[in-house]
Amino acid sequence: MQVYRYDPRKDKEALIELFNDFIQNKTYFSSNWKNFETELNKRLLDLQYRNSMVMIKEGDKMVGWGTYTIFRDYLGNSRVLIHQVLTRKEDSFKKGIEEKILRELLTYIKKTIPDMKKIHIICPDSDGSMRSLLMKLGLKKSQYIWYEKEI
Repeated sequence: MQVYRYDPRKDKEALIELFNDFIQNKTYFSSNWKNFETELNKRLLDLQYRNSMVMIKEGDKMVGWGTYTIFRDYLGNSRVLIHQVLTRKEDSFKKGIEEKILRELLTYIKKTIPDMKKIHIICPDSDGSMRSLLMKLGLKKSQYIWYEKEI
């Protein structure tokens, strides 16, 4: 398995397949390809976001995809939220895909946004596998709905 940056010219069809399986079987939230593609296309125009879209391929097959969002909350605090990693149900937590993508994103954030001190990842209490992975990576449950880590 190798980590790559997402290339919409070569990887779009593979991402559509991965997205559809993810939406059907794994996501915490609801969405559809049209909404996802609209946001994806905006991110492709922003160099920081374009470079933050990482994927894992096993041979020629895309098996994981991840990214993050930078935002300011209503109090003026800058935050980074790493989104739920897209994987197929059968690949989930068996091959280390989520861990590899999260590690890549943590490294990228630390290198490219040096003034960012914390990252956040939403993880419901019902997802024990993801909670275990987040704790393995050093994230701790905040008093809110996310896990966070000082970087």
